[in-house]
Amino acid sequence: MPPKAKFTREEIISAALEVARSKGIEAVTAREVGSFLGTSSSPVFVAFKNMDELLNEVYNSAVCEYSEFIADAVNYTPAFKQFGIRLIEFARTQPNLFKLIYKNSQGDKSYSKMIMSMPAADFCVQTIMEQAQVEFENAKLIFEEVLLAGLGICYMIADNKCAFTEQELNKYLGIAYRGAVMTVKTLKEDEYSVHPSINNQLRNNE
Repeated sequence: MPPKAKFTREEIISAALEVARSKGIEAVTAREVGSFLGTSSSPVFVAFKNMDELLNEVYNSAVCEYSEFIADAVNYTPAFKQFGIRLIEFARTQPNLFKLIYKNSQGDKSYSKMIMSMPAADFCVQTIMEQAQVEFENAKLIFEEVLLAGLGICYMIADNKCAFTEQELNKYLGIAYRGAVMTVKTLKEDEYSVHPSINNQLRNNE
């Protein structure tokens, strides 16, 4: 008979998530999780086939926590701005989980797909359509541009590179939004692309 589990899968996942939260995903080992639970590493391998299975569950739990935190943006006006603020707040308060979700991913999605898969993304795009008076594709592009700035701020905060005041966050996100709106309203689609001379320079540097 297989050994009787001392801890449920949910308890082990919760413990592993707390280790990841406080020390980073690199610290999530069977020994560290067992220590958190006040036992040896053996309960991990009773409940899970291997560490990869546990790590995948930790990632899913982190995404679930993040999604719940971000989704509340729909209750604010304007929702898309609050979306960016809450994204940054998550990076500030949960830097290790933010890095687990964004920096340790496999990168198998395009930027556009990643952004639009985020909680409340569709709602934010609809809000931009109404406020900026633009079509869906342009509203989506504005949203992607603003979040690109927001994610840059998140990375700096999560890596403890610098801090931002609330006024600074409002200013930078506001500038990103107004700039994106102006861009999609004044430029043709083919003018979004990189200038040919820059493309040639990039190829020469490869």
